[in-house]
Formats: sequence, C-alpha cells, structure tokens
Amino acid sequence: MVAHSEAGAAPAGTRYYDGCNAVAHAATLRWSDAFLAILAIGGEAGELAVWPRERLAVSDPDPDGRVVVSCKGEPGRVMTDARAVPARMAARRTRWRHYLGWTMVGVAAMVTGVALVVGLPPVGAALVPRSAEARLGDRVETLVVGKYRVCGGADGQRALEQLETRLAHAAKITGPVRLVVIDSGRINAVTLPGARVVIMRGLLDHVDNADQLAGVMAHETGHIARRDPLVTLFRSAGIHAVGALLGFNVGFADASSLAGRLVGLSYSREMERAADANGVAYLQASGLRSDGLAAFFASMEKQADRSSGNTSGLLGFFSDHPRTDDREKRSRGSPLGESALTARQWAAIRAMCDKP
Repeated sequence: MVAHSEAGAAPAGTRYYDGCNAVAHAATLRWSDAFLAILAIGGEAGELAVWPRERLAVSDPDPDGRVVVSCKGEPGRVMTDARAVPARMAARRTRWRHYLGWTMVGVAAMVTGVALVVGLPPVGAALVPRSAEARLGDRVETLVVGKYRVCGGADGQRALEQLETRLAHAAKITGPVRLVVIDSGRINAVTLPGARVVIMRGLLDHVDNADQLAGVMAHETGHIARRDPLVTLFRSAGIHAVGALLGFNVGFADASSLAGRLVGLSYSREMERAADANGVAYLQASGLRSDGLAAFFASMEKQADRSSGNTSGLLGFFSDHPRTDDREKRSRGSPLGESALTARQWAAIRAMCDKP
C-alpha cells in the first residue's frame, strides 16, 4: 500500500488507458513523494496502477489545458487537467534538466563544429560521417554524370577497377572507390565526395599510354585519400556545408545546392601539389612505373602550346588542374616498375566509349 502525502481527487474527466486496449477508465490521482497512484472511480475499485515519480513524463498542455502523464517502461497513460499535476513535481524538474543538458551539449557541439569548419576545414571534413559524405557524393555524381552517356564495356571497367584497387591499397583507402567513365570530350578526371572518380572520354583519347592514365588516376586517388572534395567544400561554404551534411538546413543551404556548388570548385595549388606527390608515391608503392603523370603534364602543355583553334578540351583539364611550371618536375617519377595495364586491358579501356 502506498502512503499518500498529496491527497486530493483529480479534476473530473481524468482518464486512464492501460495500453492494452482503447477502453478509458475513469480515474483519480493520488500523489506521494515517491509515487503516483491511479485509482479507479465509478463502478471500478482499487488501484489501476502505481508509478514511480522519477520515471514520469508529462506532456505540454493542449489548448484545453489537458496533459498526458506516462511512465517510462509502462504501457499505460493518463489524460488529465494540467492542474492535477503538482507544480513542483520532481519528475518534471528532472525531465527539464535532462532536456536542458542535451540542449547545451548540442549547442557546444555546434559551436565546436563552426570553429572546426571555419578555422580547420581538414579537421571538420575528417569528422563528417562517411554515410553523409556518400549521400552528398550521390547528388554530385548525378549532376556531373546526368547529361552524359555512361560508357560500358565490362573488360575495360574491370581493368580500371583492378588498377584503382592497387592504388587505393597503397593510399590506405579502406572502402571501395567508384569509377565511372562518361562520354564527354573534356580532357579531365574529377574526384567527387564519397570516394568517386569520374573519367571522361577526352582523357582516354588524349593520354599517350596506360601509364599516363595510371598517373592521372593516382593523382585523383591522392584527392580521395585526403578527402579534398570535402575540405574544399568546407572552405567555400563553411557552416552551410556542415548543416547540409548532417541533415539540417543552415542559412537556406541544403545538400542538393551544395552538390551543384561543389561541381564548380577547384582545388588549391597546395592540394594539387600534394596529390601529385602522393600519386607518384602510390604508383611506386604498387610496383608500377611512376613517370606517367609527369609525361602526361608535358604532353598537355605541348598540346596547349600548339592549339590555336578549339581548346575546350584542354581548358576543361586546366580549369581544375592549374598549370604551373614546376608540376612536371615535381611529379617526375621513375620508369622502373611494371606497366600499369596489359595491352589487352588498355585496348579494352580505350574502347569503352565506342558506340555499339
């Protein structure tokens, strides 16, 4: 039996629902320091339920001033007038302290996030969950790939994926890297969030050999390893990027608009130099010859110098990969090592965008 220190009947209309069916039981409430006793009235008799006050939760009043009282771990609930609930109920104070505590934790986390993103974009990017990055990558890929034909060819796709697996292993990338080849004449390859690389037909047409392609792929792998797409986005969009990636709007930014923004962003020269150097290192660690990237840069520079007519393809590459005098020198590797692809694999890749 419960000792009741706060006696008094609940207002008329108090109803108890046991959670097993929709039957409403007319009830009155009796409060003690530690318990709430729900007593039947009318044709029923006895206690319908006894709930510990520390486990109670009280809803906000509805327009008619009624609240719902529930108990954690119990299926039932009570609907009554807000005046039937003690003004200084311990369970209610505990609940508000709990909410306030979590609110403060959330505010502190948000402030920390702002500081990280504004001051240290690489740290902020590193804290973004891979699942959130993958969702952004889906949107960006849709924008980049959407208006182009995706090139097929199982043998060529397999050869590209096998090469990228070796490079990703050297870069200590644990997850899979998604590769897509599209039928675009731009001489380019683009790294997207979520470990994705889009290779354009123009690049396959203009590289002189498989080792030059491997050099470009190793360079893009360097961007993946450092999560450069996210870092670049954070530097450009700041807290807007954090909000969208974590699933809420901040300043009218969302993941879709950020996806479009990312398509037009370019990496810093520091990022490009690091990707060049790391790409050469990945090739060497994979046992492949590592002079292909420098040869590709030299070839592109020569083509740019000779081009006096349509340079749209060349501009496509140089808009994302800045032309600097020392990039070729910095990315010179070694001719030692095996070729990145067999002749058959290289032919299969070159034929991926051939129309049937």
